Amino acid sequence: MSEDGENWRLSPAAGSCSTQSSGSHDDKETPGVQERDTAESEEPLKAPRRKPIPGKGHRKSRKGCFNCKRRRVKCSEVRPECHCCRRMGLVCVYPASPSPMTECSSLSACPKSNLNLDHLRFFHHFLVEAHPPLPYGASAVWHNVAALSHQVGPRPTPVPTKGRHEFLANALLGLGAQHLTLFSQTDYSIQALDIRVSAINGLNEALSQPCLSATDGDARYAAIVALTYQSSYMPDAMMDFLGMMRGWMVISTTLIPDPETSIFRGFTRDSFVSSMRRHIGNQTHLNNHIMIDDFLASLRIVRPLCQAIAELRYLSALERLARLVKASPLDAFLDLVPCYALTNKMTEDEFRGFIDPANYTARVLLAHFLVLDYVLHAHFSGSTDKHFAFCKQITRAWVLRIGASLPARFQMFMMWPLGLAREVIRT
Repeated sequence: MSEDGENWRLSPAAGSCSTQSSGSHDDKETPGVQERDTAESEEPLKAPRRKPIPGKGHRKSRKGCFNCKRRRVKCSEVRPECHCCRRMGLVCVYPASPSPMTECSSLSACPKSNLNLDHLRFFHHFLVEAHPPLPYGASAVWHNVAALSHQVGPRPTPVPTKGRHEFLANALLGLGAQHLTLFSQTDYSIQALDIRVSAINGLNEALSQPCLSATDGDARYAAIVALTYQSSYMPDAMMDFLGMMRGWMVISTTLIPDPETSIFRGFTRDSFVSSMRRHIGNQTHLNNHIMIDDFLASLRIVRPLCQAIAELRYLSALERLARLVKASPLDAFLDLVPCYALTNKMTEDEFRGFIDPANYTARVLLAHFLVLDYVLHAHFSGSTDKHFAFCKQITRAWVLRIGASLPARFQMFMMWPLGLAREVIRT
């Protein structure tokens, strides 16, 4: 059966015909012979062989013209005029040719991919430049993560056209794109944001399913770390950074099935601190004590604003860190690691209240921390280091945004952080 109808073929004869002899017969024949001749003469004659019709009995034609399809003959598919239409003097018209994407979508085995040259650039930049810097010396772990992001394997609900850890691949691409935007002359912020949304949606979907293996746990952990670092490179994502830090804490403490078999088993607070200690060497003194005195004086002005328990705790942590800077700048620098996670120790209600857009006191406190963090990193790591904590562009952008968002009556509490952001932390 062809696509447009049944191929017509000559069918074999129903019976066989006897061959007549060339000689004459006697008038007298035996009864058997006479009966046989009578039977043979009564047999239907074999149908005459018909002339074959051109185009019949050949393979199917899927792209033939309309005339050949209507006549149910094979089209030669010669353009602009097939052989049959030319012979019969007909106007040859072909169906519209399907686009390559239409043909691809009709094949179940046709792979779907959103990969483009920008994605390759983002992925390469992640591998060589943008992978998370802490703890120092962990680049090999992130190279393994990059391989993990393209792993395909069994999962409880199979997704036929997506990788097992596509959310992780998107998180790495988004981080690479955002890092390139910040430290190169090309703006990839729109692509970075689009990829980030896909990564977050994919991670949420993964978190809604049970974590069945160490590999699944590593993929989720790596994705939240990459998303956290990406937010630290975004000039308008300060509160998003705090939320990602909290998610990092939740995943690392509750969703890793077996921490001992994880590729991130060395990513502990102690390993972060010890790697920082090896990186900065033997620097022990901070010469600018006047700046720290001004910092403490500014916090004393801010203290009456703090009413909630979370705000008072955050203020006390900043005061303790500043006093430690005067006594031992190195210890204060190393103590920054737990300071990043101060909001992680809050209850859910305290955290929601702290990040509330109307909580201007919390924003004043965050601005003070950001500037002190920059001062310490600029001293121990160098002001041009791209690979440590918040870069100066982001610190300056976040502090200036805080100042611009506060009502006039809060501006006096921002004099110290805004002054340093405008004069010291220059891009």
